[in-house]
Amino acid sequence: MMGLHGHIAVFWDSKMMFHRLVEDACGYCEAVTPLMLAAPFYKGCYTGVVIPTGFGNLQYSKLLPALRAVSDRVEEFLENGGKLLVYGAADPARTNNPYDWLPVEVEYHFEFAEHSLAVNEDSLWKSLFDGYDTGNFATDGWFVRCPGGSVAVAKNGFPVFVECSVGKGTLLLATTHEYPSDAFLKLFGKANTCVKF
Repeated sequence: MMGLHGHIAVFWDSKMMFHRLVEDACGYCEAVTPLMLAAPFYKGCYTGVVIPTGFGNLQYSKLLPALRAVSDRVEEFLENGGKLLVYGAADPARTNNPYDWLPVEVEYHFEFAEHSLAVNEDSLWKSLFDGYDTGNFATDGWFVRCPGGSVAVAKNGFPVFVECSVGKGTLLLATTHEYPSDAFLKLFGKANTCVKF
């Protein structure tokens, strides 16, 4: 069966460069704002969903309250086979856990730095780093605690990119502070069917 490509949504307050990057790689990108996402009538069907860097910083984005309001739909999307890529929360206030809307426990440490990364060459998702120097790679932190397996680990021993299975779906957690590669987005968007959100 031929794969369905490019029905990816980027959840953010407004359209930005990330949307254009996804469109260029996959042909289509739906922009979903926090107001749309939290609306009771909102229905989407996607091959993948991306939550960009900074979603946990309430001075920068209003996305976190909307994600918390639809946490049950996030879990259902993953359980039914959806793919979700969540970047670093980038919350300098560190008031609450900005990942508490996910169906798994995640603890994140916010700190901008450049790291030498050890990348798991056996991972399907290693293409995130295609074209980048992993010997000097910018991140906005790392994961102190998270489920799943590490795709990339910083020199300090903490993972900066993690893959986790949730039901039939895949949760990818990344603190990488660079756009994903074109090859990664094509892989991320590829599926035989979309999954309802």
